[in-house]
Amino acid sequence: MPPKLTDDTPLTFLEHNPKRAGSKAHERFQCYKVAKTVAEALRLGASRSDITSDIKAGFCTSGALPPKEAQKRPLDSGPLPKAKVQREDSGRPPVSIPEPSLPEPSQKPPEASSSSMPREQDASKQPLQQVDLSFANMSGKPMRYVKRTMGEAKRLLSPEGLAEAEKSGYRFCLKDKENLARWFVQLRDINPDGKLAADLKKHNLDASIDLELVLPDGFPMEPPFVRVVYPQLKGGFVFERGGICFEPLTQKGWAPSMTLPTLAIAIKGILDYGDVRIAGVGDRANRTVAHYTEEGARKDHTAISAAHRGGDSNTYGKNYTS
Repeated sequence: MPPKLTDDTPLTFLEHNPKRAGSKAHERFQCYKVAKTVAEALRLGASRSDITSDIKAGFCTSGALPPKEAQKRPLDSGPLPKAKVQREDSGRPPVSIPEPSLPEPSQKPPEASSSSMPREQDASKQPLQQVDLSFANMSGKPMRYVKRTMGEAKRLLSPEGLAEAEKSGYRFCLKDKENLARWFVQLRDINPDGKLAADLKKHNLDASIDLELVLPDGFPMEPPFVRVVYPQLKGGFVFERGGICFEPLTQKGWAPSMTLPTLAIAIKGILDYGDVRIAGVGDRANRTVAHYTEEGARKDHTAISAAHRGGDSNTYGKNYTS
């Protein structure tokens, strides 16, 4: 262990989460274990004491960057490299999409009018601290997907985005460091007066719900796929294999302008107030339910979309059972 950990000190965390399930330390480790440097770990919710303790406990190693890692840029080293992507119409050469640059310190960012735009959109226009996304593999992805997905990731992983998530009761973590399409989402601060919160307490479970969110190549024109991972739920808007019946998750009900944080808050709302109950606790240690698979949840989603007649609101909540 080096005498002092700097922001660019390389780190390697265990893939398996060794912290006690249900603890705050377990939640934090689940998010920052994908980090490759101290700065990345701090951005993903770790504290310096977390990192130091993990190194002492053998949950993390630190050391010199291997040759290929040494070429990667630290988080705060200035403008990001251009992402190479392939146009949707194959046969043309790759094109470069430059990352939007932040205003110079001497420049004042443009102010959005509160009368012409919702508060959430105002916040999204504020300049963010730089987030290094050079690790992401966008090969073969459509340009529209790349621009929107990288924009979502920059906000979610920025210090401002992490602070907003903590305040609003949700947490986003990448499931695969190189893939910006798959996210672990944890909905926290479940309505304490609701039946779901009472069930969680009864079963001695943490007051949170784990989801998986997957972005299709057609995003943002196509909706994300979202399923429940843990615990096992029943009733309300949750289907047998973890699929979620929610109109914005259908093709015609989805609004391309909806951000991922907004979607998470909306799903949290239907779980809080949709008469959803606990049906089982599954594997407490790993927070999994055996029959909650992506394949099964996608079958649920197919049935939901068919019942919605392509997202038509007049069929929402009708003609099917969970």
